Formats: sequence, structure tokens, C-alpha cells
Amino acid sequence: MLEEQEKERRSDIGKRLNILYLIVFVMFSAVILRLADLQILQGANYAAQAKTEHYKQTPISAIRGNIYDRAGHTIVSNRASFTAVYNEQDNMKSDDYLALVTKLEKVLGGTDKATLLKKMDVGYELKDGKMERVMRQSPKFMEKDLKYDLSETEIAYLGEHRSELPGIDVVTKSIRVYDPNQVAVQSIGYVRPYHVAENLASDFYVSQKDHYLPDQMVGLDGVERSYEEQLRGENGYRQYEVTSDQKVIRMVKEKPPTKGNDLYLTIDDRVQLGVRDFIKDFMPKLRSSVDKATYAKGAYAVAIEVKTGKIVAAVSYPEYDPNVWLKGLDSDTYNQIKYAVTNGTIKDAPYDVRPKTGAAAEAEGYKHPQSVVPAGSVVKPITVLMGIAEGIIGPHDVWTDPGAYKYGRGTDEIHNDQHHNYGVLTPQKALQKSSNTYMARIGDGISKKFGKDSASKLQEYYHEFGLGTQTGVDLPGESSGKEDFLQMDKEYGPLASMVQSSFGQQIRVTAMQLAQYAATLANKGVRLQPQIVDHIVNDKGEVVQAFQPKVVNTVKMPDLYWDIVHEGMYLVTQPGGSAISAFAGSKYKIAAKTGTSEQDIYTPTEYVDSKTGEKKTKWQRYARVTNGVLVSFAPLENPKLAVAVIVPEGGYGGRSAANIARGIFDIYDKYIGLGPTDKPADQQPK
Repeated sequence: MLEEQEKERRSDIGKRLNILYLIVFVMFSAVILRLADLQILQGANYAAQAKTEHYKQTPISAIRGNIYDRAGHTIVSNRASFTAVYNEQDNMKSDDYLALVTKLEKVLGGTDKATLLKKMDVGYELKDGKMERVMRQSPKFMEKDLKYDLSETEIAYLGEHRSELPGIDVVTKSIRVYDPNQVAVQSIGYVRPYHVAENLASDFYVSQKDHYLPDQMVGLDGVERSYEEQLRGENGYRQYEVTSDQKVIRMVKEKPPTKGNDLYLTIDDRVQLGVRDFIKDFMPKLRSSVDKATYAKGAYAVAIEVKTGKIVAAVSYPEYDPNVWLKGLDSDTYNQIKYAVTNGTIKDAPYDVRPKTGAAAEAEGYKHPQSVVPAGSVVKPITVLMGIAEGIIGPHDVWTDPGAYKYGRGTDEIHNDQHHNYGVLTPQKALQKSSNTYMARIGDGISKKFGKDSASKLQEYYHEFGLGTQTGVDLPGESSGKEDFLQMDKEYGPLASMVQSSFGQQIRVTAMQLAQYAATLANKGVRLQPQIVDHIVNDKGEVVQAFQPKVVNTVKMPDLYWDIVHEGMYLVTQPGGSAISAFAGSKYKIAAKTGTSEQDIYTPTEYVDSKTGEKKTKWQRYARVTNGVLVSFAPLENPKLAVAVIVPEGGYGGRSAANIARGIFDIYDKYIGLGPTDKPADQQPK
């Protein structure tokens, strides 16, 4: 009995074990099947998803620093703008582009479809109603700005009809804004997208590529360019975890952008605008009243504070509105503004041929001088100082003007203006009367003393005063002018070179060089670097860089020599002087030297070589023009302001440049003050 019960119990346990084994088997089988499904059937999908999940970094463009005048009045700033943009879509054809701009033309007021297509930059332009292939101006992937400052109606429509407008979106952008009064526009400069600067092969921008987004605005001229590293700030970013189809899972990290530093210029906007407006009003009067100034259109003036080198005003006239760069500059607009974009105070600016265009404009441009012109008689103070310092004449020299100075073999002659004979001359009176014969005598003496080294000696003097060399002003692209006397020395020898150079016909200069030179005369030989930025502050208002006067070099001579030149220049503005009319009635003693430089103009003529059949260009003398030039400083006893003016084709300097200079002194005196007790500019009321 017991045995049967034991057998039965064992059999029951076996059945239970079998059931347990079966359950375990089934469970393990289910796990294995699931793993097989995950690894074999769905493994490829999960592997692909794992591979495509990644992090995406979205850049945040830094806000560019502002630019202010010396008293803190805003010249350049930024503002937010709702902007219609286009991101190019794949598989769109010319008909699709035409259909898109046709719809947009009805939505974006004031913008026609041809202009919209240009801004989209998709490789097509609409000409006479037909789509034509053109070169792209920017990379395909770049976002293109179509219209700034959208209205609420435009924003709403674009949002509601996105499916009908492929690639069109509305974003908020920071827009660079320039003072509509156009304050020192060429010195301020302008900005363009980074890809434009990169395409121009700028070494700086190519090397700084990691700091920029393709469409980020960067400085291309003026202080916008020379202080780019201070103004640009530092871009930030947001980092997201995204799926393969670019769906955002979460934001992982954010680095806010750092705003660029702000610049405070040495420019006083009241003086700057006052001078610009004076020139604007004066030029038509000059053209209508002076025979030799019939074609005068441009004027270039610089005013520098003598003791510091700070530029108070720098006018390159004509001017233009730099905001056009941000509105989407097309070729037609550029062809209109290109005559005013270049800063003619520091480099060659073209003659304003408007309203002519195309080939007629190009041909007309050859017939006129640009802004870098022969110095003329304004170099005569250097000639006198060199003559005294090198012992060619004495400080108390007295010489009777022969009416014509003969040199070399006696066949070459130098005459005074209109063949005047000025009688008994001292260094002071020679400056007052602007005697060419007196200066030729000094040039002759220099050639005899230094022989083949004469040109080097003259160059040494010119450079010490800032002529024939860069001034060091913190603006890009400054010209050194042209030292024609070096070439003349090679071709004709030191005698001809020194005699012709003595009265200013053998060196071409900029207004900035002349302003530095005038300040050096006023400072009795201390040459300061012209300065256009006073200080730089960060986004917290803290000064991160302050600029102090920088001495470039010092011309060491006895005070007696400087006093002689100062007295002679003062006499220029007194009865008997060439600038008496312009400076009559001034409450301050003003020292000046006028110049009327002569310049030969050559124009090209194309012809076919009869032997080779090749097209060649022949340059022929077209005309001889006279340019008005002047350097000056005031007050005589304690100089505070130095002024230089160039008026290409302005005729006599005493009638053109001198009148502008007088206007500058009066405007400066009105707002800042030439007297010793006047308040500094930053304390003057607006």
C-alpha cells in the first residue's frame, strides 16, 4: 500500500515538473523569438535610427556694436525687423520661380517681380517679360532677404499661405541703420554679407571664417572695416538633439551671443554736417562765378585738432545714403552711387559724371582729375623751411625778384602767376605772394648742394611733414599720394626736379595728408597721427580702449624758423595775400597757404595697329586744369584747429578752397570754439 502511494506521489511530482519545464520552455522561447524579431526583423530600422539621431547646432548672430559721434549722438545702430526671406527649394524650375514672384509681387508692396527674382538669386532674371539665365551672386544654400519691415498684413498673409509660397518665410533680423543725415558716410563705411567679403578674397575675412555666418554683416570700408574685430561681437548658438527627420527632441545647450563693442568717434556731427552743407551750397556758386571752376563737382576737406590729432570733420563730397546697401543693392543703384562711395579724403575718388551713364560716363570720367591732385603752392612752407635749415637762404634773407628765374643753361625759366614781379622779397613775403621764382631759387640751391641725392633729401623733408607717405589714420585703403619728383629726377636730373618741385608741381597729395601737414606746421614740427576713434566701450558701458595722441615724428628746428613760416602764412590772409577775400573779417588770426595746382589730363583713344591688326590704346593730352588747394590753422598765437581743402578743377585756391576753409573755421567756432576758454565738444549742448 505504501509502495503504491509512493509511486503515485512520484508520478504527480513528475507531472508537475514537466508542466514547469513546459512553462519555462515557453517563456524562454518567447524571449528568444522577441530578441530575434528585434535583432533580425527590426534591427536594421533601429540601427538606421540610431545612426541618424544626432545633435544640431543653430547659430545665433551677435548684434553689431553701435557707432557714436564724440558727444554720444548715434550715427550707426541696429534695430529688429520682420523680414521676408527665401530659402531655395530643390526641383524648382524657371516657371516655378516666375509663378512664385508673381504671387509675391501682389503681397509685398512696392517690390516688383523682377526685383524679387534678383534678390532670390536663383540663377534667373526677368528681362522684358522673359526668364533669362544669369550667374548666381551668392551660394545656393544661403537665405536671401526679400523685404525688410513687413507690415502686419504682409506677415499674416505669408503665414497663412506658406503652402502656396515654397521657400518663403518670415524671420526677425537685426538691421544696420545709418543716420539719414549722412554723417561722414565714407569715413563710417558700410557693411555687406560675409560671403561677399569672402568672395572679394579679403585675406582678413578668409582667415577669420570661423567667426562668421555666411549672411552675417561685416564691415567693408571705413571704421566699419578697420574696427571690425571690435564691432562684430561673438556669435552664440543653441544645440538641439534631433531625430533623423530633424524633429527636435530637446535643447541640450545654449550659448548667448556677445554684443560687439561700441565706437565713439572724434567726429563732431554738428561740425561734420555743417561743413558738408556749406560745401553743398558753395559748389554751385563756385561753378557759376569762377571761369576755371566750371566743372568743379567734388570737394574734400579735413579738420584736425592740432594738439591731439583728433579729426573733427572729414568731408568727401558728394556723399550718398549708405542705407542703400541694406535695401538690396542692384547694379543700377550701384552705378549711381559709385561716384560717391570712395573716401576722397584719403584716396583717389572719381569725378562725378552723373547724370551720364555707360560708355558716355566712362569717357567723361577720363576728362577730369580725381581727388588726389598736385599739391601746388601749399608745399612752399616746406621749401622755405628746407631752404633755411640747409643754409640755402638765411632767416633774414632779402632778395629782389627778377620777374623770371632762369636756371640750368639759362634757357629754362620759372615765372610767377600771371608773370607778376613782386619786388623785394623776404621768406615771409615770398609766402604771402606765393612767389614761384623765390622757391625756384631755393630748389636750385638744393640741387647744387646735394647733387644726385637731392631727390632723397626732398623726400626726407616731405615725409617728415606727412607728404608722400601714409598719415597712419585708422581708415582702410589710405593712399600715399604720388611722388612725381622721383621720376622727374630719373628722367631730367636733380636740377629740373628740385626747381619744379619747389613750388609744388611734382607731388600729388590727399586732403588727409595736407591736414596732417598743416597741423605739423601749427605744432612747430610735431607730427601727430590723425585719429578718428576716441574710445571704445563694451556692452556694459565700460571703456575697453582709450586712444591717446600719437607722435609719428618731430621735425626739429629753431622756433625762429617756425615763426617765419607762421608769419608768412598769416600774411596770406591779410591785405596783399592770396586769401584775403576769403578770411576778411575773421575774429581770429588765421594762418594759411593757398595753392593753385596745374594738372594735365590725358584721355585714351583706341586704334588698330596697321602692322599687327591689334587694338591698342593711345593716351593724348586732353586739357590742363587747375585745382584749388589750401592748408591752414588757427588761431595763429595758439593753434587749435588745422584745416585742409582740395577742390579738383576749382581754379584758384584763394577763391575755392579758401572759402570752404573759412566756412569750416566759422562752423567749428560756433559749436566748439576756437578761443582758449571755450568748452570741449562733449560738453557742448546739441
